[in-house]
Amino acid sequence: MELVPGLVDKTMDKCLSLVTRYRDVEEELDRVRRTSRRINKLLIDAEDRRYIEDESVINWLRDLKSVYFHTRNLHDGYQTAINVHKHSSSRKRKWYQIKLPSVGPEWSPRQRSWFASEIDKIDSRVDEIAISKRNLRLRGEDEERSDQPQTGPCHDRASIIGRENDKNEIVDLLITAQTTASVSRSTVTVVPIYGAAGIGKTTLVQMVYDDPRLNNCFNIKAWVCLTERCNESTAMKKICEKMTGQRWDSDDLGTLQNKLWNYLDTRRGNNTFLLVIDNFWAIDLNYWERLQQPLLAGGDGSKVLITTRYKKASCQITRRVMQRFSLEGLEDRDCWQLMQAIALPEDIINPNQEKLVSIGQDIAKKCHGSPMAAKALGAVLNGKSVEEWSDMLREMRVLKFEDDINGSILASLKISYHHLKYHLKQCFSYCSIFPKNYVFEKDQVIRYWRAEELIKPDGGSQLEAVGSKYFDELVWRSFFEKITIGTEGQNAKLFSRQVERYRMTSLMLDLAMMVSKYEFRSLASGKPLPEDNHGNSDEVRYASFMQPQDTNTVKLECLEPYSNLETLKFYHELNDGVLQLNSTPASFFRKYMHLRVLDMSNSDLELVPDSVYGLIYLRFLGLSSTKITTLPEKIGNLFNLISLELKRCLRLAVLPEGLLRLINLQHLDLNLDWDEITDSTKVTLPQGIGELEDLQTLSRFNVTSAQGPSCNINELKNLNLSGDLCIMNLENVPIGYDINANLEGKPSIKNLMLRWKSLAPNDMQLQQPSEEVIKFLRPHNRLECLWVVNYPGNNFPPWMGDVSFSNLETIRISNCNNVNFLPLLGKLNWLKNLLIDNITVDMITMPGGFPSLEHLQLLNLSSLHSLYFENEIPKLKQLNVSDCPDLVILVIHRHLQDKFERENFSNLRIISVPLDSN
Repeated sequence: MELVPGLVDKTMDKCLSLVTRYRDVEEELDRVRRTSRRINKLLIDAEDRRYIEDESVINWLRDLKSVYFHTRNLHDGYQTAINVHKHSSSRKRKWYQIKLPSVGPEWSPRQRSWFASEIDKIDSRVDEIAISKRNLRLRGEDEERSDQPQTGPCHDRASIIGRENDKNEIVDLLITAQTTASVSRSTVTVVPIYGAAGIGKTTLVQMVYDDPRLNNCFNIKAWVCLTERCNESTAMKKICEKMTGQRWDSDDLGTLQNKLWNYLDTRRGNNTFLLVIDNFWAIDLNYWERLQQPLLAGGDGSKVLITTRYKKASCQITRRVMQRFSLEGLEDRDCWQLMQAIALPEDIINPNQEKLVSIGQDIAKKCHGSPMAAKALGAVLNGKSVEEWSDMLREMRVLKFEDDINGSILASLKISYHHLKYHLKQCFSYCSIFPKNYVFEKDQVIRYWRAEELIKPDGGSQLEAVGSKYFDELVWRSFFEKITIGTEGQNAKLFSRQVERYRMTSLMLDLAMMVSKYEFRSLASGKPLPEDNHGNSDEVRYASFMQPQDTNTVKLECLEPYSNLETLKFYHELNDGVLQLNSTPASFFRKYMHLRVLDMSNSDLELVPDSVYGLIYLRFLGLSSTKITTLPEKIGNLFNLISLELKRCLRLAVLPEGLLRLINLQHLDLNLDWDEITDSTKVTLPQGIGELEDLQTLSRFNVTSAQGPSCNINELKNLNLSGDLCIMNLENVPIGYDINANLEGKPSIKNLMLRWKSLAPNDMQLQQPSEEVIKFLRPHNRLECLWVVNYPGNNFPPWMGDVSFSNLETIRISNCNNVNFLPLLGKLNWLKNLLIDNITVDMITMPGGFPSLEHLQLLNLSSLHSLYFENEIPKLKQLNVSDCPDLVILVIHRHLQDKFERENFSNLRIISVPLDSN
């Protein structure tokens, strides 16, 4: 009986303690937030002080990261509930039920008890990890290290080092064979170039491809990069599209072969080509035989340059081989020159130059002839002291190199990785989600990083701007490479908006997968889990899921063990393949409640699985190139969504009002290639889209009306948009409407399209209203590209000729039957590219001006009879006139005559006048 009072006292004390914790849960949440920041500092210190090979640090990091993710999710769940409650109260909007993980702004005792219990678990694990921290002598103090990105010279300047002789040998071979082709009657010949990964095959061939000595040798030049294991049909389709400059819908090999044969055969006398096939992988002789069959219709002297890292693939190409090249590694002295150009730029005087050169030459010997390793190590050494150079050399001397060259180069690249700042390590290793030869855009990767909170706040800068710095530094350090060849077809217009694209070399991707082996899984439909399944499934945060090319169904069972996934990217083994995701069960994603990035792009998806709308942590949702026509109202449940990608969704017709509940949305990406936009490719936006004041990306804006339940042009007023903006259906702006789209206040818009419906130029009633509309759509003077389509007015606004447009380099005027705009455009001092197409006019007179114009194209002017140049255009490099069948008179200055490119003008009379002619 004596024990009862003591037991009661203990029970009461425990209850009072719990009550206190229930009341102070917000304070506990602040403590969790502080714990999360402290963990992050420990992670940074661990990565900076120890190499990943240290097993004790590896295990410590794994534990620490697990706690970090748990802490972050706990905080995000509660904070989301608070924000939803505040927003729904202040906006007084109808909110759909959002299922939150046992939390809410007004907690019940059970909910508070659950939260307190979760905090206790975190405290216990942090205490255990703190003991390990002391044993490992890690710091984790609050002071920050400087994470300013390094700067340095451009790699392109040094890329030619050590390859000049190889380049000249190949160029001379092509030129010699070209000049003797008519004598020998040789047909298409092949030059295979074999070499190990990272040895510089693509760079060498790019140098050959760009050599000006080949400019007059070939009528057609095309560059194709094959993905690993792509079949003959996919490869043939790529070759067809790049050589013809046209898109082909067919995937049938025979049809594609016939198309290319007929294309080349009908261009007799003008069909000699240079085709580069980069990353040829097939060792099956029949594979190459099927690809080369239609190429035999090419003109005498046509050449195919092939790069491959598979010696057997090179040997399988036996017919019409001109000469095989086995590309060896660079000499040690060339590796040092390449490294030196980056690590010790000529414009910076270094008092320790002699010492650094001595150390650097020894480091260069460890690159094993790889230019990629030399550039990466050069970037590491840039701006470092003699002691740091010496430390690098010591590291490389004790490093265990593999016997094969790929292993040796990978070891050098791993050192470059270890010398990255922690945030850059995270961003690079995250990119293991990309498959081999995957081509990505900068903005896409930054949005992924943003969703996973891999970008650190930097003062008042937008996170996208900070992420851009991260990306640029990884490019400079050679972890990513920019694709500068073969992104467009042979006949691609100069005036298409060029989007910079990037990829990771195969060795860099191997490195990314190596350093992320505990957190990342690459899974495939219908295949067992990989044998090297490191760690346990609870640690896996990022996964890519691949549909093989030989299956039309998707089996998702291999994803089941990974319930803690935060990123899930689906893709097809063939880059051009379509994922079969339309049959995904509606409840499938309930197992993956922590997802922050979900990318189901390039699939047959018509309806998004219902369980996606319960993913409260989701920041990025990728639905580009799918078959969806609309989204449900419950899209608004995704309160934390930052990026919604709907690019190239040709069937998408309407977006719901629920979109307006996404107050954190910054990127509503509706981008579509401007050449593909027609009257039917419009998306109706909900009225009130202008209330999403954080929106930065919109891409397309469809004007439906000025009043009523639809979206009017003044919705743009308060949006601080950037990038591309296409404003469609401007004929819907009513007469006398007070227009205030505030385009002049949007300095981050780089490319602007103003578009009326295709029949507008023939509608007399639209002429005067359209002139009033366009007058109020003046953009900011930082604009780089302007495209006006179907404008029905008789006069263009004066702002189009304003000299304050110092960045405006490209203008395209399409289906606008008023040619009085030419004097206006002639005043633009920085205009380099001008394209005029689909205009009904008999005569065009090019006035004076155009001081910077380099490229002028006149396309599809069916009634054009005469073309006059009143004055010289001093910097013109190209004058292209195509599909102008009635053109019979061209008056042109003599210095421009050799710039004139024309097709099928048998009756054209060219009148050449001297420069001083009036």
